Amino acid sequence: MLDDQSRQFFQNWYKSSLGENLLALELEEVASELDSAVGYYLVAQSPLRDFSLQNHRLRESILIAPALEFGAPSNTIVARASELPFESDGVDVHVFHHTLDISATPHDDLREAARTLLPSGKLIIIGFNPLSLWGFCRLFSKRVKAPWCGHFIAHQRLEDWLKVAGLTLETKRFIHYEPPLQSGKWRARFAWVDKILRPLKLPFSGVYVMTATKQVKRYIPLKPRWSGARVRVPPLTKPAAKEMKE
Repeated sequence: MLDDQSRQFFQNWYKSSLGENLLALELEEVASELDSAVGYYLVAQSPLRDFSLQNHRLRESILIAPALEFGAPSNTIVARASELPFESDGVDVHVFHHTLDISATPHDDLREAARTLLPSGKLIIIGFNPLSLWGFCRLFSKRVKAPWCGHFIAHQRLEDWLKVAGLTLETKRFIHYEPPLQSGKWRARFAWVDKILRPLKLPFSGVYVMTATKQVKRYIPLKPRWSGARVRVPPLTKPAAKEMKE
């Protein structure tokens, strides 16, 4: 379940200049993943009240929230992240937008999302990278404001969680290598950092985007090996010469 206070912190932070800039990059990454996705149900979880995912080919989009909030979109469903009101093997795509960073039960949330995914369904996870300038700033913060109040789960650790949940990692990308500066002027001065490091795909960016799929073992039924009944046929006997004369 999401921490209500942390959720409010993130909603306020995403209205800042740095938050808006990061959200635009994150939505761009999610859109690229959804470009090849088809099906019926897209489920998203985010600390944001209105996490709009558009330009996708899935029929229904559902936003999960821990409580009913004023101004929430009509497709919002109030539920615990660890107890989703969906049947098993029914969701085509599930998006975790920093929800694991502020969840009190991240393991349970991940297992529950895996349960609801269709075989070959896609899970998209966006999280803060502790091995970055963002993680370094978090060490010296009081961790009472967003984004520093988040858990900052390492992507290597998250890969182990995915394996336990029965999910297979498909892709892993790193975005926003610049330092977390609120001033747009100063961010522009450090834009060269992202231009140099992003093509190298070094795992030291502020945010990572991981995509995993649900793999289900398929069993090939073996045909029963029927054993034919053994019928003993007596050998044919030739008629005697005496019998032929008669």
